[in-house]
Amino acid sequence: MEAALNGVDFYRDSRGYIEFRSDARLRYLGMWLVDDVHGVHDTCLDLLADLEDIAAGRKQRESWEGNAWAAELSATGVDLQNLWRDQLAAHYALAETQRHVREYWRLLAQSPQRGPAVARWEERNGRRHPYSGL
Repeated sequence: MEAALNGVDFYRDSRGYIEFRSDARLRYLGMWLVDDVHGVHDTCLDLLADLEDIAAGRKQRESWEGNAWAAELSATGVDLQNLWRDQLAAHYALAETQRHVREYWRLLAQSPQRGPAVARWEERNGRRHPYSGL
């Protein structure tokens, strides 16, 4: 299949693994989500909450480190750096990152684990999740 011309397209392959197609500019964003968030609802909910909180001014910044990527989130955007290859680095605007993480969540939310994951997140954090599209 051809890559999405202006974005990232997340999907499950025939074996159920999450894959993506993207334009060249968004390749590292797709890699970060697939490599480090995987299909883990709780991790995606944490990321969505951090992005929503930063966008709303409730939080200034947040740092993430996963299996393959380090990410610095702030109001100016998201800076990604691959942990193994220095040349794999990128910056994405906060709103653009939010949009694509929401799309990633929509793929994860198709599973029956969605409801229990949201309930766990809200209980663990003592508040409703800040993303209204759950």
